[in-house]
Amino acid sequence: MLNYEQISNRLAASKSNKRLWESHLRECYDYALPERNTIDKLSPGQKKRRKIYDDTAVEALEDFANRMNAMLVPAGTQWMKLEAGSDIPVEQKDEADVYLEGSTDTLFTHIDSSNFQSQINEAFLDMGISTGCIMVEPGDGIQSAINFRAISLSELICERSSRGIVDTVWREFRVPVKDIKEYWNSAKLTESLIQMYQDKPDAEISLVEGVVMIAPGEYQSVLMYPKEKTFLYNFTMEYNPYIIFRESTIAGEVYGRGRVMKQLNNIKSLNMMMEDYLKGLALQANPIITASDDGVINPYTTVIEPGVVIPVGTNDNMNPTLRGLDLRGNPQLLEFAVRGLQENIRNAFLSKPFGQIQETPVRTATEMSIRNSELAASSLASSSRIQTELLERIVANSVIILKKAGKIADFRVNGREVKIKFVNPATRQQDEATLAAYARFMEFAQGLPPELIQQSIKVEMIPEELANTLGLPNKIVRTDAEKQQMAMQQQQAMQQQQMAEQGGQNVQ
Repeated sequence: MLNYEQISNRLAASKSNKRLWESHLRECYDYALPERNTIDKLSPGQKKRRKIYDDTAVEALEDFANRMNAMLVPAGTQWMKLEAGSDIPVEQKDEADVYLEGSTDTLFTHIDSSNFQSQINEAFLDMGISTGCIMVEPGDGIQSAINFRAISLSELICERSSRGIVDTVWREFRVPVKDIKEYWNSAKLTESLIQMYQDKPDAEISLVEGVVMIAPGEYQSVLMYPKEKTFLYNFTMEYNPYIIFRESTIAGEVYGRGRVMKQLNNIKSLNMMMEDYLKGLALQANPIITASDDGVINPYTTVIEPGVVIPVGTNDNMNPTLRGLDLRGNPQLLEFAVRGLQENIRNAFLSKPFGQIQETPVRTATEMSIRNSELAASSLASSSRIQTELLERIVANSVIILKKAGKIADFRVNGREVKIKFVNPATRQQDEATLAAYARFMEFAQGLPPELIQQSIKVEMIPEELANTLGLPNKIVRTDAEKQQMAMQQQQAMQQQQMAEQGGQNVQ
């Protein structure tokens, strides 16, 4: 295990790397997710939407998070299933799959009863900007044995990893002294903290919680008190409860570059244009008045508002005392540019891909199907990465927690013993190509001799492959033993039918 100095040095290096990102992240949060901007230390209740003149980016980011939710982890559905891995003997695979189906049901019973949906949506919002983080930890056991927490990016400090997946994470935060033992039962308070707990229990102190990978499958979990350079707890565990995920990254960078970062220039330009557009409308609705200082009217004290009588020197149309300032600007040009930027931002965030319902004509089913296919293809690459960095680790960590709680049997989700098969809408889009290939084959097979098909293709395996592709429950698919028994019964039935036919011919 690493000592305090070793972990502190690694933490300092990671903090230096994060400082390079803070100004960029601050801008992204200010323009697209101001309510979750905790990088700036604002007081509770302080306004956070100071730079927002157009809500397109804010709404589009929420739509993006909701779409990721619906495509990857839709509420109330089993978006993955546990199956036997490569190390399971072939003759035991069917039996193992049926058993693991029950374990999948147990897993989703706890996930659906937990706070997963609310927390994963918050994490997707952070991912839309840069990097998402969700923490998987044991629950209270009342409704679910699993609890989830979305960790704000402002608290996260990630260490670079050559593996591509972030395995070492710290979280820097402030907490009242009285809450330390409530949150961490195993924490051992120092003498100064015990005295502070007695004298000033509401006083806040800075702590650092971290999980450091020291070997594959072995992590060191620590709670650091930097002021006294000591651990409040220090132990090892077999999984990392912090799951860091990104939609896209650049080689050598630990933090992700989300869609807000990629569209930040457009978002800032849109806000500037909208500010100018609103000023232009205000000038058109309330034009500027010029007044001549002729001794009759005082332009510094005159108030122009409805119902007010203003004494003037002259009402001559050729040379009036009061005259509206001639405005030469054209707000319609800004309106055209604003709409173009709004559409570009919405397209980048997969927000309202078919336009506003009240603004678009009725579309045919064929057109909607093509548009849905294009939309799925555009988000396929990002969903594949998220499944690897996020969903696989959520399932693996949840299985470990449920195993320790005695809810499921002792097995490991590592691809060899048990593997994960995703059946969410994002994966369904990939399966559509496989199903289309089978359908095309069936069409061509109708024009070929049956004996040629039997010689070339294992036709008997097609129904099972279709069932697997469609994600049908294993309990309705016959095992190899059941298939052999069914074949024997069919053979016996055919023999009995032949005997009956031969007996009838002999009688004649």
